[in-house]
Amino acid sequence: MTGLLAAPQVEHSAEYLAEDIGPSMLATVDAMIVLCTVFLVLHYLSRYLAGTPLGTEDFLLPFAWLANIALCVIDILMVKETGLGRHLAYVMATDPGKLNGYLKGVFLNELVHPFAVAIPKICVVLLYLRVFTNKRERIAAKILIAVILATWVAFNIATMFQCIPLTFNWDKSIPGGTCFDAVLFSQSSSVPNIVTDVAILVLPIRTVVALKISVGRKVGLIVIFLVGSIGIVASIIRTVVFFTTNFAVDNTYNTVALLRWTLLEPCMYLLAATSLSFKPLLRLVVRFLHLHIILTTADHTVTSSRLGSPNTFVRPSTATQKSADAPETTKLDPIVSSTARDSWEEGSWFEAANEKEKSDQVKVKTAEKIV
Repeated sequence: MTGLLAAPQVEHSAEYLAEDIGPSMLATVDAMIVLCTVFLVLHYLSRYLAGTPLGTEDFLLPFAWLANIALCVIDILMVKETGLGRHLAYVMATDPGKLNGYLKGVFLNELVHPFAVAIPKICVVLLYLRVFTNKRERIAAKILIAVILATWVAFNIATMFQCIPLTFNWDKSIPGGTCFDAVLFSQSSSVPNIVTDVAILVLPIRTVVALKISVGRKVGLIVIFLVGSIGIVASIIRTVVFFTTNFAVDNTYNTVALLRWTLLEPCMYLLAATSLSFKPLLRLVVRFLHLHIILTTADHTVTSSRLGSPNTFVRPSTATQKSADAPETTKLDPIVSSTARDSWEEGSWFEAANEKEKSDQVKVKTAEKIV
């Protein structure tokens, strides 16, 4: 992609030359800086509230944040200093020297992007390793980490040697300089990202499905783990942009969409990796909004209907005198049931399970505590 620059040899209208989509790129950058920073802070706040010991992934997340911020800074400089967002004809007519800066920015994006993608993915898989107890799943997770690392290293090496000499990436005046097909290389880089995304998506499902717990709780756990692979959406869109955009013409204008998704993809990975730990914060919000009253009331309603007795839960104020031969009925306030209150204090996101398989319950509680 860095080796392509071609200005259309045609006359353009003043409106065409004045067109500038750079501000839309800056708006995306600003939003990602704010979101990535806020989510990272909330992640560590959640860890503090939950009292969960920090794992390896917690120490890696700041590096992912730095990589995303680096991409943001590069894109800002490209818009402000190199003509990104303006038509190539405008740049050639006003300041052709900006093209070297533009190509340097594209090269830096290609260099930083694999790192910015790899680190949050690894963080998600490391979180899985803290939850998984099955030997096969743990081996699969470790292999996946190795594949992600190998992909990152391979594409960084390829980026460094896509043009010989290195400076030919941005200085096309160097005699004898050569580059391989940069567009094909960039397109191929999207495939491993999608493959590892699918692996992250599928990896925890088998473990959760095998647990002998309620369907509601299974669905809840699967939803939590699906959050960790939400970056696949940006990865697919970025791949589509690669294959549907003509980068051989009007580069400074046409690459805006690609660079936008090149930024959004790792940012979404980072947001996913940090948001997996938000349970304590959500519980705090629910308490603040008094939603726990609604939840505990609904819990009693469901439990009462399952038992098939409308008198299973009775308010103390409305309890009637029991006959001598009638079995004793437990008196619980449906609003402040101690059972529901204890279940809420444990931080469970899902309905309380009554299954007898204690080992599965321990696994689920461990997963919920970590995430």
